[in-house]
Amino acid sequence: MISIILVMIGGGFGAIARSAITDYFNHKFTSKLPIATLIVNLVGSFLIGLTIGLSISISWFPAFFVTGFLGGLTTFSTLAKELTLMMTPKFNINLFLNYSLLQFIIGFIACYIGYHI
Repeated sequence: MISIILVMIGGGFGAIARSAITDYFNHKFTSKLPIATLIVNLVGSFLIGLTIGLSISISWFPAFFVTGFLGGLTTFSTLAKELTLMMTPKFNINLFLNYSLLQFIIGFIACYIGYHI
């Protein structure tokens, strides 16, 4: 039961962090790519890899930080929404494919680097 509470609290903090980062980048930068989602997913992927690689032995930490906070910070559903919204009458296949590749390939690379630090 305690791990469920830790995931819930961590997830709440992660979602708040994602919202703040998204608001910041949406006000600071104008781009055809949803930069904020890319940044939170890459940072989250790196931190997940780093956390797993460090094998932190604090019993509550994985539930709170990895599943909760980083799960709330990173967002596959927002990525899916953004890719769907790119499919407008002015659909740009290159932008769509490049953004998809950035998210998945660089996300994996970030996680891999974090794991091997």
